[in-house]
Amino acid sequence: MNTLWGETVRRSRRQHNRQIRTSTIPYSITGNFDDCQVIGHTLNHWSLAGTTTCMVCGARIFCPGSTPKRPQDENALPELCERHEQESQVNHVI
Repeated sequence: MNTLWGETVRRSRRQHNRQIRTSTIPYSITGNFDDCQVIGHTLNHWSLAGTTTCMVCGARIFCPGSTPKRPQDENALPELCERHEQESQVNHVI
């Protein structure tokens, strides 16, 4: 490559960083990789159908208050969404 004055300059090539990104390395708060059993599931966003997944273990979860029928997946776990959890807490107070 030439500069404005006609001098030839060699460009150094970038070396790609080939390190493993920390987001791809599994992590565990408890150290035993059973965080969901100890702490509880880390829920993804709720879909309009009242279902979600756990971001750690990938379990399928549904809200019995939002979903009138249980999903066809027999392994789906029942857990209340934020709206129905708040409603149940209010009902317990009354």
